Amino acid sequence: MQPWMFYAILSTLTGGAALVFAKMGMKDANENIALLIRTGILFLIVALNAIASGALKNVKAIPQKALFWFILAGVATAVYWIFFFKAMRTANVSVLSTIDKGSILVTFMLSYYLLKEPITPKLIVGALLIIAGTIVLIKP
Repeated sequence: MQPWMFYAILSTLTGGAALVFAKMGMKDANENIALLIRTGILFLIVALNAIASGALKNVKAIPQKALFWFILAGVATAVYWIFFFKAMRTANVSVLSTIDKGSILVTFMLSYYLLKEPITPKLIVGALLIIAGTIVLIKP
C-alpha cells in the first residue's frame, strides 16, 4: 500500500468519527460554539504538529502565490464548516455526510481545470456512484 493511501484511509476513519462526535456534543450545545471549540482544538493540534515537525522554520519561504491559495482554502474551509455544522444541527449526520460527498463533483471540475489532473474512466464511474447515492438521499 502506498503511503498516501494509508493516510487517506486514516483520514476517512477519523473524519467519520469526528462528525459523529460533533453531533453527539451538539445535543447539548449551540452549533456555533461546537464549531468554535472543534476548530480551536484543531488549530492547536495542527500547530503542535507543525512545530514538532520543524516546518515553521520554512514559513518565510512560502511564495505569495501559494499563500494566496492557502488563504483561499482557509476561507472556503471556514465557510464550509459553518454551513455543515448548521445543517448538522437538525440533520442525521449519516445522511448529511453522504450528501456532503457530492462536493466531489466540484473537486473533479476544479482539479481538472486548475490542476490539469486527468479524469479517467475509473474516476468517472466512482464519481457517478457517489452522485447517485447523493441523489437517492436527497430525494423525498
